[in-house]
Amino acid sequence: VFTLAIVLSAPVALPAAGKETTVVTYVARQGERWQKLNQAFQAKYPSIEVKSIRGNYERTRNRVTTEALAGNHSVDVIHMDPFNGWLLIQRGLFQPYQSKEAEAFPDKFRDPGNFLVCCMQAIPNIMAFNTTLVSREVAPKNYEDLLHSRWKDKLGMDQDESEWFAALIAIWGKEKATHFLQSLNKQAPSLRRGHTLLTHLTAAGEFSIAVNVFGYEVMNLKTRGAPIGPILTFPVVVRPSYLGIAKQAPHPNAAKLYVDFAMSVEGQQLWASFGAPVVRSGVKNNYAELVNNPHVRPVSLDMAK
Repeated sequence: VFTLAIVLSAPVALPAAGKETTVVTYVARQGERWQKLNQAFQAKYPSIEVKSIRGNYERTRNRVTTEALAGNHSVDVIHMDPFNGWLLIQRGLFQPYQSKEAEAFPDKFRDPGNFLVCCMQAIPNIMAFNTTLVSREVAPKNYEDLLHSRWKDKLGMDQDESEWFAALIAIWGKEKATHFLQSLNKQAPSLRRGHTLLTHLTAAGEFSIAVNVFGYEVMNLKTRGAPIGPILTFPVVVRPSYLGIAKQAPHPNAAKLYVDFAMSVEGQQLWASFGAPVVRSGVKNNYAELVNNPHVRPVSLDMAK
């Protein structure tokens, strides 16, 4: 568990937040990024102390659920992915919030119920290939090409792709998606845990092709000279992450202020400066081609069903 608590002096008047001087956030991964975002928020609103507790999405979902059942209402802002976020919505653990900042994000990424505010980031999932082992001419042009006999025993894949599979069902239909995954299984992909690990192993030559990895990790390695190349083909499944306000948030107005800041141009530009892909209009992405292309299909909350 990662805990951050920073207090700055010289409080300012916050009409909406009133006497709320604390905001508690449960966030997933990237502790250093959240620390910098919190510092920027506190520089702008020095009367509010930010306390962040970090864990993966599943652990956060379980923590929020357990605390709610126990009547322990500690958290204000919750960072969630679509699937775990959908589960918390079904359990009635978010309050709706129509942030004015959400209007700057594409409709296809947004939660129509306004329980989860779009989008902290939007991670594109793509194929990648080792450019030393595979030429661009021979590299797969689409996902069906992975089923060619030349790629048997040469693929790397994460051992848990349930979210990606659900997205493929919604995009391709159940029959095609199921047939594809069954056929891919016959290629005997090497299964590892972690998309970042897979990206690095592909660059190191452990695999010729990575079936499904985070696009920005591929581009970061490529920019640093690693022998890895992206394959942007339909569909580029993009996984957004959201911020939601807990139903029983003890500091609801400070929570709204925090969410608005995180989704503002200032907050999103800071997040993008870390190399994370964002989809807010007016914010410069390091690798805009990953999210601004016709192949993009976001993972939606409905896919969780």
